Amino acid sequence: MEARVKFDTTSTGGLHTIAQDAIAAERAGYSGLWTFEGAHDPFLPLLLAAEHTDNIEIGTSIAVAFARNPLLLATIGWDLQAFSRGRFVLGLGTQIRAHVTRRYSMPWSQPAERMRDMVSAVRAIWASWTDGSRLDHNGPFYQHTLMPPLFMPNPTEVDGFGPPPIYLSAVGPRMTRVAGEVADGLMSHPFCSPQFLREATVPELAAGADAAGKSLSDIVVHHSVMLAIGENEERIAAARSAIRKQMAFYGSTQAYWPILALHDRRELGPRLRAMSKQGEWDRMTDLIDDEFLDAVAVTVRSPSEAADELRRRFDGIVDRLGFNTPYAADPTLLTGLLRALGGTGD
Repeated sequence: MEARVKFDTTSTGGLHTIAQDAIAAERAGYSGLWTFEGAHDPFLPLLLAAEHTDNIEIGTSIAVAFARNPLLLATIGWDLQAFSRGRFVLGLGTQIRAHVTRRYSMPWSQPAERMRDMVSAVRAIWASWTDGSRLDHNGPFYQHTLMPPLFMPNPTEVDGFGPPPIYLSAVGPRMTRVAGEVADGLMSHPFCSPQFLREATVPELAAGADAAGKSLSDIVVHHSVMLAIGENEERIAAARSAIRKQMAFYGSTQAYWPILALHDRRELGPRLRAMSKQGEWDRMTDLIDDEFLDAVAVTVRSPSEAADELRRRFDGIVDRLGFNTPYAADPTLLTGLLRALGGTGD
C-alpha cells in the first residue's frame, strides 16, 4: 500500500493483557494499538500501554462519547496525551440510542449536532488550558464557562505535541460530515465495504471538510477490515463463520442499513432486526451470503495475496488500516500479513 498508510491492531483483554499486547504490537511493527468500549473501560488500559512502550500510538476505537461529558473527555484525553508524550488519539463514537439511554442512562438527541458541540467544547477546554484564554463555550447541548486555575493542568505537560487529535466514528452522512467539519480523523465501521467507503463515506467527509475550510487530506481515514485468516482451510472456514455471525449482528442495527442498501440488500436489515428480537442468531447468520461476506471481508490464504487484495481495495481511500478478527486469530499470521504489506510501525 502507499507508504503513508499506517497499520493498527486492537487489544480486547482489558487491564490484564494490555501491557503484553502493547509490547507485542510495538515489536511486530504496528503503528497503532486501539482499545474499544466493550466489556472493559477503553481508557484505563492505555495508561499501561503507554508505560510499557516507546513509539506506538494508542487510542480508543471507540469510547462512547455520550456516556460522558466534554470536561471528563478533555481531562482524560489530556492526561493520556501528556503521559504518552504525544501518542494518544481520542476516538469517539455515539453508540445507538438504546445503549445511551438504557445502558448508560444518559440523554440522547440529535446525535450529529450533539457530537459537533461536544468536540467543540472539548477543544475549547483544551484551549483554555494551553493558552490561558477564558473558557466560554455556550453550545446548544454543552455549556462550559467556569475554569478556576486550581483545576487547570500545566500547559507544559503537552509542550511539543499539544492536545490529542480527535477521531470520530461515522457511517451515516450527517455524522460523516460532522467528522469532516470538526475532527482530525474518521473511523469507519468494520461493516463498511470498500465500495461504501468510496461512494458514500469519502464524498460526505470531503463535503464536511470543505464546509469548514479544510481539505480531505486534512482528515485521517481509519478503517478496520474484517479478515478471515487461519493456517488451514478448516480454520479459515471457522473464521469466515465468525465474521458471518458478526455481520449478521451489525446488519440488524438500523444505523448500518445504508451499507446493505448500497449492496442491494435493503430488505435484509428489517429481517435481521426482527430475528434478533426473537434471539434467532444462528438463522440470522445464514442470511449473510458469500458474495456479501467477500465484499466486506478479506479471506487470507497467503500473506502476499491478501496484501495485494488489501492494496486493491483500500489504496487511495484509507490512511490507517486495522485488522478486525472477531475470533481468536493467530497473531503470527497477522504479523506475516503486516510484513507483506510493508508495515514499519513508524
